[in-house]
Order: sequence, then structure tokens, then C-alpha cells
Amino acid sequence: LSASFHKKGEEFNKLLKMGRTEGQDAVPMTLGQEFHAFGNQLDAEISTLKKSESFLCEQNMGATAIGTGITATPGYAEKCAAQLAKITGKPIVMSKDLIAATSSQQGFVIYSSALKSYAIALSKISSDLIFLASGPRTGIFEINLPALQPGSSIMPGKVNPTQCEAMTMVAAQVMGNDVTIGIGGSMGHFELNVFKPVMIFNFLHSA
Repeated sequence: LSASFHKKGEEFNKLLKMGRTEGQDAVPMTLGQEFHAFGNQLDAEISTLKKSESFLCEQNMGATAIGTGITATPGYAEKCAAQLAKITGKPIVMSKDLIAATSSQQGFVIYSSALKSYAIALSKISSDLIFLASGPRTGIFEINLPALQPGSSIMPGKVNPTQCEAMTMVAAQVMGNDVTIGIGGSMGHFELNVFKPVMIFNFLHSA
């Protein structure tokens, strides 16, 4: 997606337009600069997601009930980590503190927060595109979004920015999922977090 914005940024590099702050005309810029900015925002979010992934690679399998490894064969936890790394191709390692890893779900909280941040950027960009395409006759209409579906039956020719609107709805859902994951991470008293089912449900939904 960011590559598409950068491609359009190059295409629109010489098209002058007005930059705006607080909804009001501010100073000139190019449409290319605006689209490159969209792309760079998403590049930063993707970078944050990749960095956050490392927190998901620590696992506590083999630590059993509360993280002490009671009743597990010695070396089982280490073998689990090695096998999971082999199966997934990810740098999965055994957590340095298995009790902490059993009681805390911070890996999911951190990655979900990064997903939320990405959703916020997508929502902001989608809203900007909606307003930039508003009109056409009585709005800003600096860009012309592709007509992907017909508009109202009583207003022929009206084409709504439904794809951008859909993106903002997806973003809203991811933001809501993150709230649930955050609450789940704050609960699960003492040595076991029992909120993992609702956390992983929302996590996978967002992902």
C-alpha cells in the first residue's frame, strides 16, 4: 500500500495544490508531497510492526502451570522453543523468565498496540482522501477517486468514497480490539492470565 502512495507521489510531483491546517488554506505544496507523506507514514508503521514482532517470539511452552516447569521433563521447554522455531521459521526463543511469561501477555499487548497505530494511520489517510475528493462541484475535489460502485438511485452520477469509508470502519474495529486486548493484559491475576482466549480472538481479528 505504501508503495502505491509513493508511486502516485512521483506521478503527482509537479501538481501544485494548497496545504491545509485546521481545515483552512495554509501554504502551497505539491500533491506528490502529500502522497509521499501518506506512504512514509505507512512505512513507519510497518517498521514498528516488524520491530514489535520480536515480542511475540518469546514463549513459555513447557513451563506448565505457573512457569516453574513443575512435572515437565528437564530440557523440554528449550526443545519446544527450538521445534517451534523450526516449524515457523521465526526466531522463537524460550523466555528468560518463564513465570513472567506465564502471568503476563505483554507480547500481544505490544503488537496489538502497533496494529492499532497502523490502523490509526490508515484511518487518518482514508479520511484525508475522502475530503480531498469531496464535491465535485461544491467541495475541494483536488483528487478524483475511482468510481468503484454506483451511488444513490435518486442522485445519478453521485459516487461515494466507499472503499475509504470501509477502511475507516476496519480501523475502528482494530482500535476497539486493542482496547479489549489491553484490558485482558491488565487482568488475569497472579501467575496465570486467564484472559488469553479473548485476547487471542481479538488479536487474530485485528491481524
